[in-house]
Amino acid sequence: MIFVFACFLALTVAWLVTRLMMVWAIPDVPDAERKLHRAPTPSSGGVGIMAGTLAGLGVFCFHFTNVTADFALGLTVSLAGGVLGFWDDRAALGPKIKLVIMLAITSGFVMWGPRIEALPLTDGVIWQLGPFIGGLGTLLWLLVIVNVVNFMDGANGLSIGSSTIGLIFLSVVSGFASFAQSSPAFLVTIYGLIAALACLGFLYWNIAGGRIFAGDSGALFVGLTIGTLGVWAGSMGVNPLSVATCFLPLLADSILTIVWRARQKANLLMPHADHVYQLAIRSGRSHLYVASLYWLATALCGVVAVRASTAGDTLVSLGFGLCLVPLILILEYRRATYLALLSKQAG
Repeated sequence: MIFVFACFLALTVAWLVTRLMMVWAIPDVPDAERKLHRAPTPSSGGVGIMAGTLAGLGVFCFHFTNVTADFALGLTVSLAGGVLGFWDDRAALGPKIKLVIMLAITSGFVMWGPRIEALPLTDGVIWQLGPFIGGLGTLLWLLVIVNVVNFMDGANGLSIGSSTIGLIFLSVVSGFASFAQSSPAFLVTIYGLIAALACLGFLYWNIAGGRIFAGDSGALFVGLTIGTLGVWAGSMGVNPLSVATCFLPLLADSILTIVWRARQKANLLMPHADHVYQLAIRSGRSHLYVASLYWLATALCGVVAVRASTAGDTLVSLGFGLCLVPLILILEYRRATYLALLSKQAG
């Protein structure tokens, strides 16, 4: 009953604080080609997500005293990322400054928190990474996922909506692991669902015409929430590939775009509008249409992750590959199609 109330509180507080931020937040002015909106729009709606998550977890922790240090560390790291994002929303920090601070935040988690030191590949075959490689891999995962959520946060509801769906499926996977292995992975389930409900409180205002954006405060907070929960779940028996599968559409678009830009010899640190979802919207597709495709893809990947996680590590790896290959083919086909259409429109 307490958990239900905590989820309801997370949703309500996020809804209310996001509405207040529509009045108080500094508008995001469409002063660059990469921005897909046309009118100044309030940003920093992520403050609502942070407030909702903090309220929900606060109620849960007050009644559940067996909260671990990793639980507190993960929340602290996520809030630190959200504060950094809010600072960037207001002061427009440069990418290098943000990267240095983000490295400090994520390195702190790797030093004092859990790490992924083993990667199951098939039933009975486990790649033992050890503390050093495992620490570097954990750091890389945190940096990648937080930047992925940020990169994909350029269309109404797409990034935060897909993250919400991914968090729900990660919670389910962790719940199965908790029952099967008698591990405390149920804490990831609790945390993930409360964070997902907070995201829904924000999405109410964001999806309806893009009345407020999450901003970096939302993208960095949600990205680090996914990252730290994924590591925590992985340290308690959840296959890390199951975690990645839950968020694979966001990961695939971002990583493929980086590869494509590297082949074009573009500056990888500069803002751009080369993601497939950005090309789709620039070609005339609506925000909701594009976002709904990513939501559907995320949900399908989540179903695969849940089903495979109950059937052994071999099927987890197979499921990851069966989701990844079609995503690569579809995204690259759509990239070529939209680039050709934009070239034709420009001519």
